Amino acid sequence: MLPCPERAFVSAWLTDLDYDWSALTAAGREVSFQRDQAIFHEGEPAEMVYLISEGRVRLSTFAVDGRERHLMIVGTNGIVGDCGLPTSGRHVVSALASSPTRLLAIPAKTLLRGLEREPAVARQHAALASRRFRVLLQQLELQAHNSASRRVCHHLVGLSSAYGMPVDEGVRIGITYTQEEMGNICGLSRVSVSNIFSRLRRDGIVALQQRHTVVKDPAALEAIARGHRAPGL
Repeated sequence: MLPCPERAFVSAWLTDLDYDWSALTAAGREVSFQRDQAIFHEGEPAEMVYLISEGRVRLSTFAVDGRERHLMIVGTNGIVGDCGLPTSGRHVVSALASSPTRLLAIPAKTLLRGLEREPAVARQHAALASRRFRVLLQQLELQAHNSASRRVCHHLVGLSSAYGMPVDEGVRIGITYTQEEMGNICGLSRVSVSNIFSRLRRDGIVALQQRHTVVKDPAALEAIARGHRAPGL
């Protein structure tokens, strides 16, 4: 049997994306949603897609037992609502506002036409789809691990890899997130996430700096995330 390779970490937060969707925006209209308000539900007709102008949207699906499974959080310049268009024409996930959110609602047919006629739009959409697929693979892998601390550390390494900036104290994660978002992604309560962060800070692995997380010991964090080191949690 071939050894299982150690996969690269990816961020379940996809935000501040460097894409240009201007070929689609003329047909859009601005809409706003409050935190936790549903934008669309799994199984509904996908008549519109949504370009995120401000805030963040969490994508989720439901298991056969009715439990909600959070998949990823999409932010500025990301598109949601497009996943089922080429096949079923229905939404294959649900989307809820993770914060107060402004979106540009674009007719689905406008996106489909853009994918056919605008090579730049098609390339960007394929790149976004690839990133989302990698997040889904990571989420599937993490479901096999029961360690709450390992899941949190795994997502912290992903955030650090995608948005980290070197500082004197270590690596500063350039975007902010809430403990509720981390709990949603990890399948944990906010209290559990808070306890894990408290212990990571106690052990000198992370610190909090004006709402931003600073990873003070990246090697220790990654070792916990990969299961190579038992967390002192």
